[in-house]
Amino acid sequence: MRIWLWCFDPSLNTISKKKSRNVITRLASCLRRQAFCANVEMIFAKVPIIKFFDKISRCDVDININNIVGIKNSFLLKSISLVDVRIPPLVIAVKAWAKSHDINSAFQGSLSSYLLVTMIIYFLQTGLSPPLLPPLKQYVDSLQSVNVNTQLQHLVPKTFIKFDVRNKEELGEIFVKFFQFWVKKFRQNKVFSVYTAQEAIRTYNTPFLDTSAYVLVVEEPFQKDNIARAVRNQQFGDVREKFKQACDQFKDIASFEELFGSAT
Repeated sequence: MRIWLWCFDPSLNTISKKKSRNVITRLASCLRRQAFCANVEMIFAKVPIIKFFDKISRCDVDININNIVGIKNSFLLKSISLVDVRIPPLVIAVKAWAKSHDINSAFQGSLSSYLLVTMIIYFLQTGLSPPLLPPLKQYVDSLQSVNVNTQLQHLVPKTFIKFDVRNKEELGEIFVKFFQFWVKKFRQNKVFSVYTAQEAIRTYNTPFLDTSAYVLVVEEPFQKDNIARAVRNQQFGDVREKFKQACDQFKDIASFEELFGSAT
């Protein structure tokens, strides 16, 4: 189980990247001396984070500093999870499957958890008829102008995304379709956007994109950069193969309960 919690002080302005790295490094050093923390790890990614396991709550914990976009994105993901009761177990199932097949690590060049969630969102927007989620443009644009210190706490995740869900497919069927959908998409040299719920041809004038640099391009809705930038070519080949194997393994299974007897 993993819990996201954001904390802020309205009296403070955002601090520099250098200072935030210093603060998070000192915090990691402090946490390593605490008995309740296990496996404390510093990851200097685009947004530096501390990862550890809390022995008391039995939860995995991620800590970052000065990540305003991350706060807004966490609120958006929470709102998405409340659109339909099938979404949270679908995300949990896909992440459990990916972790059990060793393709859920941006650090090792495969799929980060955020990338997996975004791939699920894109599939629910474009891979089902009728769709289970709308384009995120309206909601991202609305959050862009929200002050996280004074305004975000007054928004209600349950009612933030207004979407008339008409899709009635069973959860097991949706789970299987996710793999079938992405096996096809992996073969396409496209940019996949949850912001517009559309795909686009890669071009050299795409602001964040060097077409020769990335094996997969999934657009981050707030900053418009590539969530899949850490995916390396060799690991992507493994990802594609694991997705193909999942399609073969799950093709004759309809019920979600039956599915998870064979999913690991």
